[in-house]
Amino acid sequence: MKSNVEVTGRASIELKKLAKEVASQCIFCMKQPDLLDVAIVFVTEKEIKKLNNDFRSTDKVTDVLSFPSKEIKAGEILNINDSEYKYLLTSKNLIHFGDIAICTKRMREQAKEFGNSAFAECKKLVIHSMLHLMGYDHIKDEDYAVMQEKENELDKKIKV
Repeated sequence: MKSNVEVTGRASIELKKLAKEVASQCIFCMKQPDLLDVAIVFVTEKEIKKLNNDFRSTDKVTDVLSFPSKEIKAGEILNINDSEYKYLLTSKNLIHFGDIAICTKRMREQAKEFGNSAFAECKKLVIHSMLHLMGYDHIKDEDYAVMQEKENELDKKIKV
């Protein structure tokens, strides 16, 4: 059985395919078990603002939000045989790893700001979010440096 990345929402078929491929390659490159289930949804500004407010008490639009199904340490490899993951099993016998929401409009605006294509910006946001699902964060400066290094490493490894 293979990991499953479900991509829905307000984006082109090409962007959805890219997001799915990048997330799948992140799972592989980070040596996570190939039995994970990830949901990515492209949303409007209104939708991401509501999610940001509901889950982070921040009443503003953001580019991307990550919702890990279980907190793990940065770099930790899931042991899917561990009984603590049984409650995360989906109907397809996969471990629900988490959800990602990407604001399509903000992604496109950032692409222009940074001189990227929408595809390059989408790749960057998916990598960033997948690392959040894998326990990486950027609250402290030292954590930011570690996460940035991992993002750059994955950006080079992932060919799309």
